[in-house]
Amino acid sequence: MRFEYNNKIDKKCWEVVNATDLIFGESKKTQVYPVNKELVNEFKKLWHKDIEESFDKGMCQIFGKEFPKDFVCYINSTPYSMDLEEGISISASTKAPIRTICHEANHYMFRKSTYRDIYFSKHDIEDAKEIFTIINNIYFQDIMEDQDIGWNKFWKERYGFLNSWKKYETIQ
Repeated sequence: MRFEYNNKIDKKCWEVVNATDLIFGESKKTQVYPVNKELVNEFKKLWHKDIEESFDKGMCQIFGKEFPKDFVCYINSTPYSMDLEEGISISASTKAPIRTICHEANHYMFRKSTYRDIYFSKHDIEDAKEIFTIINNIYFQDIMEDQDIGWNKFWKERYGFLNSWKKYETIQ
């Protein structure tokens, strides 16, 4: 995985943030977190070989295919991390960068999978991908700084889904 700052991507992230008043039912934050070369280098140092190998293994276990080798993780100046068509964009404000990368990468891969149809046919894609990330606590527990607890709005559904996923996993 490559880490970089891209002004065009940063502006796109701000457009997403500015397009709404609430984010999953919560008041949005609007602070700006400057991104510089040193910050990008901190992400690069943190994402060492062992982390990447464990991450790749977990993604393959979850989605049944390899995570793209040429994947780019952009760092943005918004208070929010997000998945984009171009990859993922992680907020410079994150206090748990590995967990945040796992969370957003899960969203990216979820959009390309059939899991929405299998597990969440009655959910909006944005809600479904947020519920689904609870499984990160199984596959990335050895590398994440702390648990992926997600948004308050989805807590009950996340735990209900986790039980379904565990049953599905034991069948295979």
